[in-house]
Amino acid sequence: MHSLSPWFLLLLPVIAVPFLLTSRHAQAYSWLEMVPDDPFSERIHLLVKVATSLMLLCLVLALAGLQGDSHQEKKIGKGAQSVFVIDRSVSMDHPFAGQSVGGRAAEIKSAAARRLITAFIDSRPDDMMGVVGFTNSALYGMKITTNRDGIHAAIQAATGPAINQTNIGAGITHAVTLFEQIPSTGSRAIVLLSDGAGKLSPRVKYQIRKQLVGKKLNLYWIVLREPDDISIFTQNSYDDDHLPEAIALDRFFQSLNIKYKAFEADNATALESALREIDAKEKNLIQYDIMIPGHDYARDLIIVALLLGLALLLIKQIKVYE
Repeated sequence: MHSLSPWFLLLLPVIAVPFLLTSRHAQAYSWLEMVPDDPFSERIHLLVKVATSLMLLCLVLALAGLQGDSHQEKKIGKGAQSVFVIDRSVSMDHPFAGQSVGGRAAEIKSAAARRLITAFIDSRPDDMMGVVGFTNSALYGMKITTNRDGIHAAIQAATGPAINQTNIGAGITHAVTLFEQIPSTGSRAIVLLSDGAGKLSPRVKYQIRKQLVGKKLNLYWIVLREPDDISIFTQNSYDDDHLPEAIALDRFFQSLNIKYKAFEADNATALESALREIDAKEKNLIQYDIMIPGHDYARDLIIVALLLGLALLLIKQIKVYE
């Protein structure tokens, strides 16, 4: 057992105050023989002092943040270690179709991504997940963790608008470094979500290839496209000098010595379908240690102090008539 705010323990001497103070109802008598013995009142008076002292003790310990010791437990389940790499460019705030539907604006890509990724996270309780946002550079979101509140907060931040640039290379390289900070267990995957590609320089391509060597990482790219965008699955042929950026990036990912699959989503339903397929593929045996925090006694102590305070109020109403 330990205290989060041990300085409050300096207030412990205050519990002796009820025994040091004299009741304000005390009276002086010239002859004690005229005052009859009242053992009941004396016991009640002592009980009031003890209850007051215990109430003060509970309040001091609650302020000190008394907690039990934390411990580690091994968790075993089916899941993956994954990192979501999410495009935060301003184009993510455009609707999928880029136009109004039935007089109302269609759901924007970032909002659909936030909603569906949140559902994906909630459906996989055994996963360890991390989040990286990117625009002109990588924006750190959350390390690979089991903390669902932290992951949800990072997804909220990573699906917000930023500036009009798409530096996928920075997002991918930063995501890979997150896997270096934890032991490998279960499946390991990077899920890239973007509505554009951007051009990778030879230096960035070399860095990505070098980082991925020997790492058993699976890569998924979900392209959030609009109807006028060129499909990465097109059968059209292009000269190398005029190759669309999305197709060039897809071919680069295919050249890496890793498991890779691309998806295209031009609406929220297609995005949900892509996440569902990733969910089916990334479920292997996973085990890791989780920290179980010790019991927080502050709430218990405050409840006890409240009950003692109510008891004191009742005791003060007791009157004995002869």
